[in-house]
Amino acid sequence: MKKHVLFGALLLTAALSAGLTGCSSSGTKESGSPKVEISEIRDDVVEPDFSGADIEVCALKAPIDFDYSSADADMIFKKKDGVWLDAMEPEIPLNQEKFEAMAQNFLNLHAISEVGDAENLSDYGFDEPAYEVTITDSEKGEVTFDIGNKDSVGNYYLSDGKKLYLVKASTVDALVFEYDTLVVRDGLTLQIAPSDLQKVSITMDGKTTEITSADSEALTTIANGINNLKAFDYASYHLAEQDLANTDLTTDTRITFQAELTVNGEKKSLTIYVGTYADPNRTYRYVQLDGSDMIMVVDNTAVLDLLNGMVPEKDLE
Repeated sequence: MKKHVLFGALLLTAALSAGLTGCSSSGTKESGSPKVEISEIRDDVVEPDFSGADIEVCALKAPIDFDYSSADADMIFKKKDGVWLDAMEPEIPLNQEKFEAMAQNFLNLHAISEVGDAENLSDYGFDEPAYEVTITDSEKGEVTFDIGNKDSVGNYYLSDGKKLYLVKASTVDALVFEYDTLVVRDGLTLQIAPSDLQKVSITMDGKTTEITSADSEALTTIANGINNLKAFDYASYHLAEQDLANTDLTTDTRITFQAELTVNGEKKSLTIYVGTYADPNRTYRYVQLDGSDMIMVVDNTAVLDLLNGMVPEKDLE
């Protein structure tokens, strides 16, 4: 599972790869009802605060390449056909609004003060800068910025290789992210009542168990599982065959959960694939929504409710 910290860029619309999208269920009957829509989960955009920062550091016009590095990450974004993409994994869908907000920091970067010439940079943390970003602008060429230590009140030192500046902490905070927060993530945001479920089928170990509205206690447990099936993390943002094999989400190893339910007065179908455990303590589980190219990591308590307490035979050994 990869996590990156990212430092500002311009964006981009990235289409989710069709690839290995939610394989059809094995040995289970497809419902004729339309599927429950997969939700697109986006983190909030952090707007930079330039108040009191009156010194212009740079004003780029048309960035085309963006390289970022830190102790935790090394990332490259490139502009292709007018769209910015993760050059290493272009299939991953990225949050346009968040990138555009970050881009404004570099398109119009301002500092609180100019410290002076960029000499003795080690005194400011530039012998091993926390972040380094290089932007290639089609008009101004290549520009590199290093972010160093904080000062006594929490602002950051920034160097452009020629001069040393002090920039607001909020400016850097708007530029520094975990990679996950930049991705438009698939998720399930349903909140249903037990009475919304008409029928559930669970296929496990080659056998299918059906639960109907007559079993209100079971449907109450299952509804609770659906409502709490939230991603704690993601194991993959675009599937490969090996990802499915590593997480027991192939057609012959996964557990298939299918439900017929009512959402906002409309009949829908919901299919969820359950894989193996994501940690030795069996606290988390790999899960894939039908139609999604992503593998979620979710709390196993929610999965047990979803499956009405059923566990595969191998877990009983």
